[in-house]
Amino acid sequence: MTQVDCIITAAGLSSRMGQWKMMLPWRDGTILDASIKNAQQYCSRIILVTGFRADELHDRYRSSPAITLVHNPDFQQGLLTSVLAGASAVESDYCFITHGDLPCLIPEIFSKIWLLRENGAILPHYRGTPGHPILIDSASLRHAASHREKTSMRNILCHGKHRCVEMEYPQIIFDIDTPDDFIRLQATR
Repeated sequence: MTQVDCIITAAGLSSRMGQWKMMLPWRDGTILDASIKNAQQYCSRIILVTGFRADELHDRYRSSPAITLVHNPDFQQGLLTSVLAGASAVESDYCFITHGDLPCLIPEIFSKIWLLRENGAILPHYRGTPGHPILIDSASLRHAASHREKTSMRNILCHGKHRCVEMEYPQIIFDIDTPDDFIRLQATR
């Protein structure tokens, strides 16, 4: 296990799904369970950012010593606020950033991105489409958090030192946003 934190955002309303996606059943648990488990196979600590239905997530994960729970009271203001809330808890020299609705990220993906680490951000892409997890050094993360123009984390990172890396892992873009995505996920069992 590598000594690196991983911010996982799980604060959103799941509006495109039509129901709360974090606790949808997947394999032996839920979509969020799988996302956390995959990151834990490589990362030493998970920073789980909650917002919508935070009490349920805090009840579910509070006894897990490798998970630090961070509540984002501004979650309705968008994903960037959740990433910034999680950034405030980062203790490692580098940090991965991903989302709770990416249950297929295998540890090999984290490992390959980790080997590319440098000052700045590593932004993985699959066939030109941006994906996750992003890897960023702590100084660049602090700089991004202080950025005046609050658009999206990816846009902020693209204005600083970064490298886009093409990867042959479709899992990096397979987030579960809609009922059709969830049906496709069920087919991957």
